Amino acid sequence: MRNKYAREAMMQLAEEHENKWGWQKGAVRPEVKWLQEKFGNIMERYRLNSRKETDIFVYGRMYGRHPEKTTDYLKIRYWRTGRYTPANRLTCRNLAQALELSEDEKRFLLQGYYDSCDTVYPDSASAGTNKEYLTRYRYMDELIRAYLKRIPEDAMRKLRIDPDGRNHYFRHLYFTDAFHYISMQQPLNPEVFRKHITSTRYDSELRRQMKLEGEIPRRTMLRHLLLLNAPELSRAKISGQLAAFGYLPLDENHTLTGGEYLDRLVLSLLGLYEEIYVPEEPEAGLLWFQEACRTLDEYFAEKKCQKMRFMHFKALEL
Repeated sequence: MRNKYAREAMMQLAEEHENKWGWQKGAVRPEVKWLQEKFGNIMERYRLNSRKETDIFVYGRMYGRHPEKTTDYLKIRYWRTGRYTPANRLTCRNLAQALELSEDEKRFLLQGYYDSCDTVYPDSASAGTNKEYLTRYRYMDELIRAYLKRIPEDAMRKLRIDPDGRNHYFRHLYFTDAFHYISMQQPLNPEVFRKHITSTRYDSELRRQMKLEGEIPRRTMLRHLLLLNAPELSRAKISGQLAAFGYLPLDENHTLTGGEYLDRLVLSLLGLYEEIYVPEEPEAGLLWFQEACRTLDEYFAEKKCQKMRFMHFKALEL
């Protein structure tokens, strides 16, 4: 009954989301409106006569020279209007400096407008003495250990894993678990999951991300947190963990760089989940949540809106 409710509720939620908010309606992102205000501040502060003149001014500050042709500073206009975002974090930081943003504003430019983490650690070796990195790394390690501890022994034996050695099989357990959250055109043969070579394609990427190395998209971190915490999920918990890892907390007004209101959808999903979740029946809660995620994934797959498939990742495409 609960699973039936999950599917019906998610179909209604997805349809309401599309009809009321959409994901690419052509409207200006709230974060872009915020950025435009910062451009307006520069325009007023330096008594510039137009947005074009402001774009040229910002370009000069970023690159130390006057643009030779229109296409040189056109990208500044594209960033300002939300058509594109800067190609990388360094360019984003240079833009922040050119706009004379405060430290809090620089952080929001990265977390909100750029939809990323406030900090990137190139590799764990060089970041090993960084207190902030160590705190975040240890927190991720705690989440992984708690996740492994919750997996039933019979589920491990079905995957040909000795429960006593579960710590050595995190990649395969995560990978096979992830299939429960996405829609599949046809059921996979259980034998596929028993072959641990199946998950090796995801080895290097998962290792890097669990060590918090390099650029990790916020949507990817959101998926990690949902999967690692299930079935003990809540809006406050996931939002707080995003913040702990340096990302913008869940915010119904936040959008992906393409304008999709993913946070609003996830907040609605978690709100419904909090209503039905009974701590004394964690397995029932997990089944409900997995069914809900599969339903949403199926819906957005059919709509060809890949960015809204928040539990899907490329390595699952066997």
